[in-house]
Amino acid sequence: MPRSGYDSALVAVVGLLVGAVIWTVADVAYDDPAAGRAQPGPVCPHEGIRVTAGPVNPAMGLRAMDLTLENCGTRAYRVQGYPEIRLLDRDQRHVTGVSVLHGSAGIATVGGFDEPPNAVTPAPGERASAGLLWRNTTGFGGAAHVPYLTVEARSGALPVLLSPDGGLDLGTTGRLGVGPWRSSTTTSTSTSTTGSGGGTP
Repeated sequence: MPRSGYDSALVAVVGLLVGAVIWTVADVAYDDPAAGRAQPGPVCPHEGIRVTAGPVNPAMGLRAMDLTLENCGTRAYRVQGYPEIRLLDRDQRHVTGVSVLHGSAGIATVGGFDEPPNAVTPAPGERASAGLLWRNTTGFGGAAHVPYLTVEARSGALPVLLSPDGGLDLGTTGRLGVGPWRSSTTTSTSTSTTGSGGGTP
């Protein structure tokens, strides 16, 4: 083979290998807990669920936001209790000085927040939801603004990194209430199940 032809073939082979490596890294970063946090998207993650944040509902200093768990997999997915929430700043470092508490945490009386949690098992295409509750009132000290949070649907689940529109304006109250998972009557219209579609029977 002429030298120029050999060089062209070598470049083509190296290009294919580099492309394969890039694809593999991207795939692992999406699904592997050791590689990072899952990102919500059109492809169903390996665990078989998507978790998304709804819009913030403001009312006279009181704030509320829903988290939605969509079963995009092929098997039922069981959750019980409360989603595990971790608050992050703009550099995605842990926010200190804010207590994440189960229930309404004395922030306000809101239906469903202080009811005992029950097991919820969305079938494929079904959803569950949980609420976040806080006040953005301010007093002494610096006000906390949280642009990111991670959500674990259940203990040991892959954390999903969320960026709610406008972030969480927690003021100086230092408290965030988390409601339990509840069944949702809304059935998903998106049935993409690309991926392994994990779940718990």
